[in-house]
Amino acid sequence: MSNLTHTYRFKGITIAVIIWELLFWGGFFSLGYYLRQIENFRFENEFALWGLLVIPLIVLGYLVKIKWKNKAFSQLASSNLLPYLTAPISSIKSFFKWFALRNAFALLIIALANPQYGKGKSVMAAEGIEIMVALDISNSMRAFDLDATKDRLTVAKLSIDRLLHSLHGDKVGVIVFAGDAHLQIPMTNDYRALRMFLPNIRPEMMTNQGTDIALAIDKAIQSFDMDNGVNKAIIVMSDGESHEGNAEEMAKAAYENQIIVNTVGMGTANPTTIPEVENGRVTGLKKDGQGNTVYTQINEEMLLSIAQAGGGSYTRAEGNFVNLEGLLEEIRKIEKTEMESALYTDYEDQYQWFLAIGFVLLLIEFLLTERKNNFIQKLSLDEA
Repeated sequence: MSNLTHTYRFKGITIAVIIWELLFWGGFFSLGYYLRQIENFRFENEFALWGLLVIPLIVLGYLVKIKWKNKAFSQLASSNLLPYLTAPISSIKSFFKWFALRNAFALLIIALANPQYGKGKSVMAAEGIEIMVALDISNSMRAFDLDATKDRLTVAKLSIDRLLHSLHGDKVGVIVFAGDAHLQIPMTNDYRALRMFLPNIRPEMMTNQGTDIALAIDKAIQSFDMDNGVNKAIIVMSDGESHEGNAEEMAKAAYENQIIVNTVGMGTANPTTIPEVENGRVTGLKKDGQGNTVYTQINEEMLLSIAQAGGGSYTRAEGNFVNLEGLLEEIRKIEKTEMESALYTDYEDQYQWFLAIGFVLLLIEFLLTERKNNFIQKLSLDEA
């Protein structure tokens, strides 16, 4: 009985491994180059293919393992005694066991990358309107009359977030204003990015305090592309304490340019104090030049007049919630127009084929043993 049946044929296994690796990587890169020339083919998660770099470690680990086992067998007993102490080993079965594991891993990585084949190209048209939100960030928006834990500005930002959840296909931009007005977030249909910017909006962004709603509406009009044929609306979110005139005239001018102006009242009719904030911390109450405490309350008459002049609707915040259903209903009445069209390819997933074959190979690897069986012994494939 030859001790070759009780050790691994390292040289033969190494040659077989090298041949397969050359075939695999040669075929992989050749096929990859060919597929890249096909316009309708892609990997959805191409970065996952970097996982294939682990395969050389699997190859090296396998060769080191059988080399170490052969050395361990030689130290266990002499060549004459080894057949009586260990079971016969099939180098061929050992190679195929590794072959199944190695290729199962490769196929599962490819499945994770999800190869896709495009079924055809289609044109997708996006319809909606453009909405510019003019958000008051004057110091009076720090008042806590709507909610004991959230100031007016926080309630307004939460309302904008809820508004975004109710919109579909519309583009939204944000203008912040106090004594001045600035375009903070340009018109976009990327609601996720817009939500990321909302928490950073605060009164400190505006050095010129006061409340100029007319300037905010004017800035909103200037921020629109008036030649793109898309219907437009402005939503002013403020406590209405506008210290500058002609807000109604500016809303009327917007309406004459087919831009509907809506208003949302932030605050209550009860006079309330304004916190004084320095470096993000409340240091007291806001006072005027004579040292008197400053109070603020909503100017609903002003906000209602602006909405009427702008052909829109007025909504008032109640507690920490703004019921936007009426406002949304008015927005839905505005005819949606085609804003842009995009050519896209409808892709079909192909990962399931690689996943299925990979699991079959894992099952084979699990069921296959390295012990020599009678069939292989009869063929003498492992004999010297």
